[in-house]
Amino acid sequence: MKSKKYVRSLFLTLFLLSCALVVGAADKGPQYGGTLTILEMSPTVNPMSWDVIDMNWKHGYDTGFYMEHLLMGDLQKGPRGTRQYDFAEHAWIPPEVTRGELVEKWEVKKNPLQIIFHLRKGVMWQDKPGVMKARELTAEDLVYSFTRMKTSRKAIPDSMSFIDRFEIKDPHTLIVHLKEWNVEWYYRIGWGNYDAIQAPEQEKAPGGAGRWENATGTGPYMITEYKEGHSQIYTKNPKYWDSETIGGKKYKLPYTDRIVMMIIKDEATQIASLRTGKLDLVMAMNWKNVADLKKTNPQLQWSKHLGGGNFTMAMRMDRKPFDDIRVRRAMNMAINRKEIIDKFYGGNAEMHTYPFPPTFKSVYTPLEKLPPSARELFSYNPEKAKKLLAEAGYPNGFSFKAQIPTVGQTALDIGALVTGYLAKIGVTMELETMDYPSSMSMMMKKTHSAGFFFSNGFGGPFNGIWKNFSTGFLWNPHMMSDPYLDKTHDEITTNPKLTEKQALEGIKKLAVYALDQAPAIILPTAYNYTAWWPWVKNYYGERRVGGQRSGPIHARIWIDQDMKKKMGY
Repeated sequence: MKSKKYVRSLFLTLFLLSCALVVGAADKGPQYGGTLTILEMSPTVNPMSWDVIDMNWKHGYDTGFYMEHLLMGDLQKGPRGTRQYDFAEHAWIPPEVTRGELVEKWEVKKNPLQIIFHLRKGVMWQDKPGVMKARELTAEDLVYSFTRMKTSRKAIPDSMSFIDRFEIKDPHTLIVHLKEWNVEWYYRIGWGNYDAIQAPEQEKAPGGAGRWENATGTGPYMITEYKEGHSQIYTKNPKYWDSETIGGKKYKLPYTDRIVMMIIKDEATQIASLRTGKLDLVMAMNWKNVADLKKTNPQLQWSKHLGGGNFTMAMRMDRKPFDDIRVRRAMNMAINRKEIIDKFYGGNAEMHTYPFPPTFKSVYTPLEKLPPSARELFSYNPEKAKKLLAEAGYPNGFSFKAQIPTVGQTALDIGALVTGYLAKIGVTMELETMDYPSSMSMMMKKTHSAGFFFSNGFGGPFNGIWKNFSTGFLWNPHMMSDPYLDKTHDEITTNPKLTEKQALEGIKKLAVYALDQAPAIILPTAYNYTAWWPWVKNYYGERRVGGQRSGPIHARIWIDQDMKKKMGY
């Protein structure tokens, strides 16, 4: 008995000592220098473009370290501060947790319709030999960047159609005159996926804006090296404008000298790199690896988040047989989602996240509160599915092809599960695997197959409906064209008399309507995890400040070099 008490006492002493060491390390305050090595949210995918007008979803992952936006999420209102928001979503930063990035302040006027941006003074473009010399950011740069995006042949239809013209009042004041009100202007031109401010000199440099060697910006880091399929290296910008206050003292950003973003296609290699300390931080990890890592590396820190979008199979509503809602409903009722959650995901998934997740509280309708027809889509009822197919003229089922991107084994496994479930109601689905860029290219050109597996990002409350379901939109592989949805969404987002709360209530109803049209085989959304070593300081599990960007989060991280050495890494 005495021996057990001694062991417990010794354990408690060691535990308290370790806590004291950690607190002591934290008390030293920010440390400058060192390298932060990370895996981003999509660590298997190479950069798709370095030019903002190409408007691909991954742009913010790669450019967010050196390019900035007018606005960003205020991290002090997240886990490190007031905890108003967790900053996990890529395309939804509520207005109340937004701060200026390149602008110091802004004014919104509804009569006349204007947004007035007041730029920060002293924000400098990075010096880039062969591209540009360091100079101050001005309102002219904003007009250039927005005009180029708005008029690009790759521009997202209607993304900036609410803008009438730009007026430069002085070098640090830009007035944006609006044709009509748009409730989500802050996503379209503030902090969204496609509104980073790009220098004119980048386009004019030899080889154009698409070369990584020409990429430059105003952000905390500069891109200095890119190895396809291996890594992207970002080096500290010594003239970066921003700082943060910790313990009443102001510190200049960024803290680390370099950030290395690894590109690792093999999941086993990703895990081994984290386990051995070669990676400091992994932004998104499959739940399957968590339990083992917690055993082998108990020092790792963790945060848990619902995945950033549904993995669904869009059904082309402009082609037979999916032009018939009975067929689309049958396809959904053929899927045993509870079995997928329990047996495939080990309970680490949510059944209903379509088109918005439960974290979007203002526009989410829980499964039990959905109308019966929408709720029925989540039920497993193969017999009724067969009956619906027969009513639609397919008593013996049918065959179709479905494209699926080779972005990871999980996607392929899910595709195989769906194939099996559909076979039980007489439907034969032939999976066509293809690399991600080819898959996206076909979807954007609207040449994709009748079935199309893709990760359907949630977006925000307003653009989530717009981008996924509006007629002719780039990211609408369902080929949905619904006059009621288009008209209602337009009325909600362009009415300046609606309060934010009223607009969100309208979107909540419209989300249920879109779900009830069964445009896709709706699949469960898995939880994923963020893992980091204890020497990674000033990080609280945040993942996005808007538009797929984590760069400003990483700029606030420092490495406790002493702790890392003491831990043997």
